[in-house]
Amino acid sequence: MLRTKDPNQLKIEEFKTPFEMKMDPHNRWVKLSEIVPWEEVLRQYGKNMSDFGRPGIDSRRAVGAMIIKVMLGLSDEETVEQIRENPYMQYFLGYEAYSKEAVFDPSTFVYIRERLGEEAVSKLNYALLNKKETVKKKKKEKDDSQEGGGTGKKETEEKEEARPKGTLLLDATIADQYIKYPNDVELLQDGREKSEQMIDYIYELQDKQGNKPRTYRRKARKDYLNFAKKKNRSKREIRKAERKQLQYLGRNLRTINQKIDELGEIPFRKVMYKDYLVIQELYRQQKEMYDKKINYCNDRIVSIHQPHVRPMVRGKQGKKVEFGSKILCAIVKGYYGIINKLSWDAFNEGSHVIEGVEQYKELYGYYPETVIGDRIFITRENKKKLESMGIRLSGKDLGRKTEEKKAKELKRMKKEQRLRVRIEGKFGQAKNGYELNRIRMRKSSTSESEIALTFFVMNLIRYAKEVFLWPVSQIVRVLESLIIKIIGHGNPQPVNSLSR
Repeated sequence: MLRTKDPNQLKIEEFKTPFEMKMDPHNRWVKLSEIVPWEEVLRQYGKNMSDFGRPGIDSRRAVGAMIIKVMLGLSDEETVEQIRENPYMQYFLGYEAYSKEAVFDPSTFVYIRERLGEEAVSKLNYALLNKKETVKKKKKEKDDSQEGGGTGKKETEEKEEARPKGTLLLDATIADQYIKYPNDVELLQDGREKSEQMIDYIYELQDKQGNKPRTYRRKARKDYLNFAKKKNRSKREIRKAERKQLQYLGRNLRTINQKIDELGEIPFRKVMYKDYLVIQELYRQQKEMYDKKINYCNDRIVSIHQPHVRPMVRGKQGKKVEFGSKILCAIVKGYYGIINKLSWDAFNEGSHVIEGVEQYKELYGYYPETVIGDRIFITRENKKKLESMGIRLSGKDLGRKTEEKKAKELKRMKKEQRLRVRIEGKFGQAKNGYELNRIRMRKSSTSESEIALTFFVMNLIRYAKEVFLWPVSQIVRVLESLIIKIIGHGNPQPVNSLSR
């Protein structure tokens, strides 16, 4: 059942606390509460809620707690404790008065992530960027009305708005899952241990009747440890270790299937049954690669706990293969746009340029003048489609050119390609500052929700800086420079910001 409150923002002066203190209206959580699109939060979070049953957690508290968690890089438990101790955070979540009670149990974060999903968070991101553009347009209209202008000026402005403007930056990255680096022998070892647990479970379910099936677990464990302790392993030793673990795992799977036939039903609980299906597919893949003497296969499993994760060959220095989801993102004016594509399988990002362009138009009302991306985006098909829309794709033009045209084109291309540093910097900020390279959620749906929330929080912080801190910081810098010129010495202190 959906529980809602008035989405209108409470005034900070009306917020009640048990302390003899006056709440600071310039606190960062107070400022952030003014720019979050809470009405869209209510719409997206309540979409999957029923009108019947026990009342759920308020949408603002649920999504607001997720924003706090991602913004500060806290664990689920620590986030709940921080909210309980901080009255400003409680104000941000829509509390009317300070409460010493926990907002909800930390395990509830799992259900919040599942309920949100990547699509819903992307719509929140779109609502935030749309709100920013609406405020900008209203300000421009107000300025124009004060200056005055006839119908001719309005017609000129309408034509200007329809014309392609701005630059769209496109690039792809990997949001790495926090898993152990996969090794074929170790994967088979993990699968073997889980299969042994299943055999023990079935044996106890049958009240330990008859002799317990042989698993050779001690011998299998000893063989694995002898292999794992070796620092330098030859191809022959690796292949021998794989063969042994395949034999042990294959025997265990045959025993499990035989016991299931005797019972006439699958006795496993939900989690164990999922592991049983994953282990069977893992065994099939590893056996196929061993027999064919190859080290690749379709939809290769690299983690039993997270079978949706796939290896992504990137060819980067020091990190040729990454394990996680692949994301194609667009950056416009320093903001992340809606995620163009998020997939657990590798894809060619060059085939999704038009989607990014259409999303740009949906947000701003006009097409970009220039699209800048990696070499993979520069294809004949993309150039042809974008030229028909009046958009230029940054890169080398096709066909023969004079030396003068070559030099001019190279100069322009170098200047535009330098702008790609911005999107690489944004990816670095997301990975180093917000742990986009250490996604700890196990389910694919919760991981996607966490990734989308990271981009939403980064946009939220940037918007807050522009609205509240940028003009102030500019004034402070000017005053500091004047003071330094007058006094002749001293080092100005950096201005605090909302960023971490």
